[in-house]
Amino acid sequence: MPRHSYRERDYTFGQLMLKLRSSIGLTQAGLAALLGVTRRAVGEWEGGSNYPKAEHFKHVIELCVQQHVFAPEREEEQIRALWKTAHQRVLLDESWLASPHAGRKRIA
Repeated sequence: MPRHSYRERDYTFGQLMLKLRSSIGLTQAGLAALLGVTRRAVGEWEGGSNYPKAEHFKHVIELCVQQHVFAPEREEEQIRALWKTAHQRVLLDESWLASPHAGRKRIA
């Protein structure tokens, strides 16, 4: 009998991605176009079957910062927690986080 290997879905992450996308007011196709990925890729993230690459995830975070999705007094803390949740293969670049990127004010 053949064995099929299915990865478990990360529904928690998928729901988080859906919430973030909704918070910034984009459709799956709209977010995909901004990131230069397919709508299917965004759907896989939201379905919990895949994670975005670090550069795409950074862009999502920047869009969230621009739209004030994170609590201002807890922005960096929430971004660090979000990064961990996304199971990125690279560590969060602390210099990127501290920089005034994408219209983000430096948090003192």
